[in-house]
Amino acid sequence: MPMNFTSLTGSKATPGSIMNWVTYTRLDINTVVDEAQSLLFQMLRCREMRSSWTFAMAIGQAYQSLPPRFLDPVGRVFDFTNSTDYGQRIETTVQRQRSYEPLSGSLGTNPFTTGALGSSIVTVALTAHGLTQSSSFTIAGAANVDGLVLNGGFEIVSVVDANTFTIDVGDLNNDAGATAGSVTGGGAAATYTANKLVASLPTIWSINSEKLQFDCAFDTAATLKLLIYRRPRLLSTSNPTNFVTDRYPTLMRVACLAAAAQYMKDDTEYAKHMKTLGELVGATAAENDLVYRGAEFGTDTP
Repeated sequence: MPMNFTSLTGSKATPGSIMNWVTYTRLDINTVVDEAQSLLFQMLRCREMRSSWTFAMAIGQAYQSLPPRFLDPVGRVFDFTNSTDYGQRIETTVQRQRSYEPLSGSLGTNPFTTGALGSSIVTVALTAHGLTQSSSFTIAGAANVDGLVLNGGFEIVSVVDANTFTIDVGDLNNDAGATAGSVTGGGAAATYTANKLVASLPTIWSINSEKLQFDCAFDTAATLKLLIYRRPRLLSTSNPTNFVTDRYPTLMRVACLAAAAQYMKDDTEYAKHMKTLGELVGATAAENDLVYRGAEFGTDTP
């Protein structure tokens, strides 16, 4: 019987089910399948997981959220617009290379508008602000708005237009959000100091806070591309198979046995299955290296 989500989560009497393999019925079976896939994709990298991610950067934008199911980057970021590419560095190197311009001034009357109910995102109105994403913005003299304290330092999350931008005040408010939502306020005495992240052509990037972060804000709009490893969509009733069940059913079975053993608190069986899983993943990696047979290698590491 071909392996799929239905067969894996079937009853003990179902051939090919996890309950049948472990002869145990008191499993939270959907959790076991999810945890088995989590175990597997922490380890497995193969050709079916290689993908590409194309994304746009607007003027003043300094980072881009990682795409769904992202695992690892592969090589350099290619910039189609500027006909160049950017190498990866560690987070501290990217932060150290950023340059900032100090700014200060006063905000207008009631310059803040809260987001949706429960959101910690606040929109700030400031005519011709000139700021960029990842600039710092410190507020003083503002009245609380919609249950949120606004006097403090924040990072600019997004630039909406030339006169508005957004900040996230969650850290200052213990992750609390707006009590009503879409409320405007702040009074007439708010002032600010800011450190504007200078816009230029980036040279390097890192991954931090689930974002691909550049060493400066973009001074021109650009389209970029990065080769990545991406896990497949998890098995479910609406997605009953993926390449693992089709091409590597043994990997999936052993991962399920390991997750089931952990659920049953059977440390001996868990250790045995994890050892087998590691060996199988290693053999799979060696097999997948054959896709490079005849390839000419450059300086990037695939």
